[in-house]
Amino acid sequence: MTTAQEAQTAIHHAFGDTAHTDIKTLPAGNLAITITKGDHAATIDGHDSSGWGWTVDPADDDGFTGHENIAATLDEALTSIRAALI
Repeated sequence: MTTAQEAQTAIHHAFGDTAHTDIKTLPAGNLAITITKGDHAATIDGHDSSGWGWTVDPADDDGFTGHENIAATLDEALTSIRAALI
């Protein structure tokens, strides 16, 4: 299971010091991650056993409608998000 500290390390590896992160660990162990870089934001929700859903620049009215993008690993999600933000 990916911990909040492991997620922070992976995010730092992917983005360096150029992104602000907020990571919450939910009761079941899932992580809810927000990455802010410049004028853009990405949200990632998931767990190693269920995969990682992610969205870049979600609309204000999206609420909890889910994510259009799914990755098998957190690293895969971070790679895709990094590519979308560059």
